[in-house]
Amino acid sequence: MSTEVLEHLHYYYVPLVLSKINKALKPRGVLVLTTPNVASLFGRLRLLLGIQPVYRYHAREYTMSEVLALLKEAGFEVVKAHYSIVNDLTFIDADSEEYLDISGFKSMAKIILKKPTKRNILRLLAYPMVKLRPSLRQLIVAVAVKAREPIIRAQEIWGSGATYYAK
Repeated sequence: MSTEVLEHLHYYYVPLVLSKINKALKPRGVLVLTTPNVASLFGRLRLLLGIQPVYRYHAREYTMSEVLALLKEAGFEVVKAHYSIVNDLTFIDADSEEYLDISGFKSMAKIILKKPTKRNILRLLAYPMVKLRPSLRQLIVAVAVKAREPIIRAQEIWGSGATYYAK
């Protein structure tokens, strides 16, 4: 399982890390991977407003097609991939007890109407769009199985002139 890790790694190391995960798994072993969707509705809105859409502690965020290509390259067969609604329901201004009660749009709307902050109102307005158009959701989820051993290939370590081998 790799939840919310990929985006913290330098892009040049991601193929190596995924290859090492592949090597550690038994044949047909399962990897569950989650990572933020750079093409989410809020990422796009931030970009339109001239604000960096990638969270400052993330090295890089990915699109679904990039995640699927990276997994395939590392020797995985993707068995399921989808955009999760979980972050679109829970990133609101609420008390910790209220978070436990969020089960869908209606429960989220009740909390938001009690606390109509700018963030909450934006979430309330955005929810129908991300519900209808899953590719606008904030979280990518991929379930993949080890299909083959990763291909050993040389890669330059960016900027150093050194080479490492993904084994």
